Amino acid sequence: MKKLIFFLLLCITCMLQAQNVIDNPKFKFRSGSIYNITRIERTPDATRLHIHVIFRPHWWVMLGKSTYLEDADTGEKYYLTGSEGFELNKEVYTPDSGTLDFVLLFPPLPETTKEIHFLDDDEGDESHTFYISLEKKDAKASLFDKVSGNWMGMNDYYEWAFGIYDSLAVMDSRFYQYETIRQKGKSVLLTLKDDWGDKVELELTPQKNGLCRIKKDKEPALLYSRDAGSMKAMQVEENESPVFHRDSVCLQGYIAGYDQKLGFTNGLIYVSNDLTREDYPMVVTLQPNGRFECKFEINYPMVSSVVFNNDWIPFYIEPGQTVTMYVDWEAVMARSCARDYYYSLHNVHYMGSTAYIGKALKYVDDLFVFRYEDFSKMQKELTPAQFIERCEPMFRRWSEQADSLVAANRYVGRAARLVRNTARISQGYKMFDFVMDRSYLAQENKDNEVLKVKEDSAYYGFLRQMPLNDSLIVADKNFSGFINRLEYMNLARALGDTTTVERGKVPYKYPQKSILTYLKKHGVVLTPEQEKMQKISEEKAGQTVIREISELIEETKIWEELTEKYKDLFEAYQKENESVDGVSASIDENQKAEDEKIMRINHFFESQKKKSEQLDSIVGYAPLVSQIIVLRGLLFDLEQLDRESARSLLDKEKQLISHPFMFAEAERLYTQAFPLQNDSTYALPEGPATEIFRNIIKAHAGKALFVDFWATFCGPCRGGIERTAGLRQQYKDHPEFQFIYITSDRESPEKTYNEYVEKNLKGEACYRIPQADYNYLRQLFQFNGIPHYEWIEKDGTVLRNSPGAYDLENYLKKRFGNKD
Repeated sequence: MKKLIFFLLLCITCMLQAQNVIDNPKFKFRSGSIYNITRIERTPDATRLHIHVIFRPHWWVMLGKSTYLEDADTGEKYYLTGSEGFELNKEVYTPDSGTLDFVLLFPPLPETTKEIHFLDDDEGDESHTFYISLEKKDAKASLFDKVSGNWMGMNDYYEWAFGIYDSLAVMDSRFYQYETIRQKGKSVLLTLKDDWGDKVELELTPQKNGLCRIKKDKEPALLYSRDAGSMKAMQVEENESPVFHRDSVCLQGYIAGYDQKLGFTNGLIYVSNDLTREDYPMVVTLQPNGRFECKFEINYPMVSSVVFNNDWIPFYIEPGQTVTMYVDWEAVMARSCARDYYYSLHNVHYMGSTAYIGKALKYVDDLFVFRYEDFSKMQKELTPAQFIERCEPMFRRWSEQADSLVAANRYVGRAARLVRNTARISQGYKMFDFVMDRSYLAQENKDNEVLKVKEDSAYYGFLRQMPLNDSLIVADKNFSGFINRLEYMNLARALGDTTTVERGKVPYKYPQKSILTYLKKHGVVLTPEQEKMQKISEEKAGQTVIREISELIEETKIWEELTEKYKDLFEAYQKENESVDGVSASIDENQKAEDEKIMRINHFFESQKKKSEQLDSIVGYAPLVSQIIVLRGLLFDLEQLDRESARSLLDKEKQLISHPFMFAEAERLYTQAFPLQNDSTYALPEGPATEIFRNIIKAHAGKALFVDFWATFCGPCRGGIERTAGLRQQYKDHPEFQFIYITSDRESPEKTYNEYVEKNLKGEACYRIPQADYNYLRQLFQFNGIPHYEWIEKDGTVLRNSPGAYDLENYLKKRFGNKD
């Protein structure tokens, strides 16, 4: 009898222990995948979490006093008390495998606790896991669980056709809510309703082989697979719209595993127009259920990324199109914890008429990889000729892989062009990058003889292999970097000519006899700046040199002041000499001004023409890219001229920009630089971004505002703030003017922010706002980089040409005068 009782007690103990051990517990979502909870043991003395770390080999992780469990219902916290196989509050490095296994000890949890969060107080931590179930997993999945997830058509395309999730469904690039969910035998019947009230009936029947038979309304039932399939044959018709045309687009999608507790409530898309160098961010709205959307306009097909929580997810879209995406947040976190830029992002799907192109480009993106560490080493160890020799087999393999992919999948039209262009532009981008930094590296490594070897004209032969006449080149993800390098590379060197005139400079001839010397001889006391000008003009008398346009403009102000003050001496000088410091001495001042305008117009035009002709000479024809280069430089040139001169330049550049769409873009840039109404300010558009901004500045109503967008990590931001310290003191408590400083909680961590503000911005109007709100302000004022400055007038309108930190003092003095 005693043995029987002992046996029963032992069985009961084992059953209780089994009930208090949860293997691979379920959770709803998490902020990172470094820390994986494989088992939870609940005992009267402790709660034991078995942790399996997956991280980059030889990188460290650290847990300690800030780590805790939280009861999901009550909010009660239970802080870490100890560990087994892991040293707390210390950097613990992963071995070659990149994995670690250990146990964390916490206080015992109440029996009533059913769900917990695994959290850490440290800001920006990746250890958070939410709603971890302390219940045993269901032995059998529900029928809905068997039909939920992504289903791919089983034709040659293997395209994403249906998405069935807990909170919504996706098909035909539309989102649906569940009206009813019913079970009928071995099938699930769904009644779905979209945003417009249209209803769809789905019948989903899971198959024993893992497939699913899906019937939509009265259409025949078809089999679908969870497997995205390998790259299959994709035939498309050649009925394609023009590459260049402006139209709206919509990127929408669903993030599986998203919750607002992850710390982000919207995203960004960086929209760029590489024809004109314009770029700006657009906010991607994100709903609590994981659905997201962004509408914007583009000028041509675009390969870009949607950015959530600093994670970049690629997509391809064309003007007039809607693309729907599925993003698995677990896959995004796996890439993040790999800490590898080249880590392949899995489980991303696309829906829409161009979905197959997005899928193809994501696939080829993993093929043409030139790892940074290998490339950086070659830059320091190889001459340009050796680099070509070393890399030629790899570049040839890239082109062969692209051709094979096109042939195997029977790509035609844009898909074929894009795949081949990706291989070629990836090569060209690296060829430019190799020589771009060599001068800088040579200065840092003066004893490195390899870095002293310059590339010769043969190096640029690769340009003849580039698709410079294919308009679809603009869609390539590397085109922005490629065209930037091409635009500023020394084209003359490739032709064996080393004489070039840099952008923003003009030839300038010094007179034989300086007007400043004449003034000085007649008793005029020159300022130190004028003394310097006088000395230079004496040294370079009669010489023609290349000078900065901006420098000449600044000197014009000095000449205007001198002419007004010493008018009689200038007239006497004009009678004795033929020129006044390089400016015609004709009494007709209007004619002199016209001559200067013509000179500058001709200089801008000839500079662009020369660059275009040099590229044409290298590749042996006049490629479309030559026109793009001219267009990209146009806005800078227009801004150096007045309205009439800019119009004349634009008319001349019709000779260089013949593509109708590109010249229309040139006209738009002119209108942008010289608006017809010539308004110096503009009103903010109504919307959520403007509301956010108005709420920030409402405490300063009735004042003009200098708004500084900054971050603690940004050196130039801090430099501008610190340079204007005296200016802020001078205008402190000014009745008409106020400095405003805006940053985000993500870009400026709380501790660092508080320390910097206490030291440098104490007493100023400083605002540290949520990143989601800051994203809206970036879209509102269309800026990517910081520091960024805006001037807001008293009536709330925005100055089109805001002063920066460097010229703010002069602007304030002119606007308000000195404040004692």
